[in-house]
Amino acid sequence: MSNLARTLSEAREVLVAFGRRALLRRSLWGGAAVASSIVTAGPLGLTQLAVAAEAMALIDPKGDGFRRVVTSNNSKGKSYVLKDEKVKYGEVWRSSADQRLGAGGPTDPNKVLPDTRPATGQPAAETRFYYTAIQPAKGPLNRSNPEGMHRTSTLSYVLIANGELIVVLDEGEVTLKTGDLLVMRNAMHAWHNPTSTPVGMLIAQYLVS
Repeated sequence: MSNLARTLSEAREVLVAFGRRALLRRSLWGGAAVASSIVTAGPLGLTQLAVAAEAMALIDPKGDGFRRVVTSNNSKGKSYVLKDEKVKYGEVWRSSADQRLGAGGPTDPNKVLPDTRPATGQPAAETRFYYTAIQPAKGPLNRSNPEGMHRTSTLSYVLIANGELIVVLDEGEVTLKTGDLLVMRNAMHAWHNPTSTPVGMLIAQYLVS
């Protein structure tokens, strides 16, 4: 079993066990201060663990697996969806010294593109693991000029903890739902929450620049 698969398995067991107990004491968002900004982030508290537990509970190693969406950058540097498929319990993604972002498409360049400035959500150290929430959008998605488009020089694993969220790329978009895992490979992107409820995400980032 790969280190990533082992980490996800252990995280699932801990979060499901602890988070469900937290659910008995607190409602999903009750008692939690919801910031007015588009993105809020912070350490994992009881509420966040409860939300994450519900997402982890959907990843059943004995079931049909879960949805994995992988982004990439094409030869023109434009971000797009490389993979959108069901994967079973086991290795979810692999990177190496030669392929810091993991394998891209057959014609995609094997290089890390520079982050947008100022850097948004990029770890100062080599790794970062955190919880964040995308607030409901104030208006419809402007596909010709999406708000908040940015790129980080990271390989990021994003687990959707609750709700529904649109990830906007240079070439297309994809809707993620509870329990989906996004492998964000240094791609230009923006988040858009079309619902009335904040959407939580657990994110592990690896600095690759």
